[in-house]
Amino acid sequence: MYNFSHTAPIAIYDSGIGGLTIALAIKKLLPQERIHYIADTENLPYGEKKKEELEGYIKKVVNFCLERGYKLLVIACNTATAASNSFLSTYLTNIDQPLHIVNVIDPIVNHIKTNKTYTQMGLIGTTYTVASQAYEQELKETNLLLFSLATPELVPMIEASFCGESINTYVLHRYLKELCIKHIDAIILACTHYLFLKQELALFFAQKYHKKVTIIDIEKITALAVKDFLSTHNLLNASTQKQADCFMATKVAPALWKATEYLFQQSPVVIHLK
Repeated sequence: MYNFSHTAPIAIYDSGIGGLTIALAIKKLLPQERIHYIADTENLPYGEKKKEELEGYIKKVVNFCLERGYKLLVIACNTATAASNSFLSTYLTNIDQPLHIVNVIDPIVNHIKTNKTYTQMGLIGTTYTVASQAYEQELKETNLLLFSLATPELVPMIEASFCGESINTYVLHRYLKELCIKHIDAIILACTHYLFLKQELALFFAQKYHKKVTIIDIEKITALAVKDFLSTHNLLNASTQKQADCFMATKVAPALWKATEYLFQQSPVVIHLK
């Protein structure tokens, strides 16, 4: 039972700018909802961290959300999701605090299982996410062939792109060529940062391999999962009074400032997570 106010904000958590893609999709689908974005920019990037480090970061964010009384926490980070699956429910039970969480892995896995459209899929993600085999474990009972590839150079490149640096297409194409050898018919961008590369990805597959590779619509699928949970638990915000969203970061990060101003016409504020 969740006794949260339907007007309480939704918290969306990521290490940097990647989760803004999820936040934008949620706002488009549920414009009446307030979102509070939490970017742990002090510890960016997450993909090369150890499990113990990641658990420590996640606990701080969870405690912050509990103090603020958010009705839902969206973990818009594949690495954080992969690192938290084995301990977060136990942690919340031990501190006797309720907090419902929607992550970005479960909705995608459910979508793939339900649709049964794909036979061979590629996946690109951080070193941690790929090594965790989080997707493979969830999809092991299907007939799907999943080829996962760690692409650690992409996150800092995407962050830098919001500060005026060009995307290094050579690096991107080098990664993608490894997956194309497997004759994939769809690809999972298992890092929300990578969602900013969707145009480059589509162009690469069309021009270099003259084939359509479906890019799984992670933003829309996650946003629908959020709507489904809020609707099921009678937590949709029915208020017609418009209230401002909020963007927060643990450290000043030029990329996040530029991205939030561009996508939401707002600037983040710096917060401290205890």
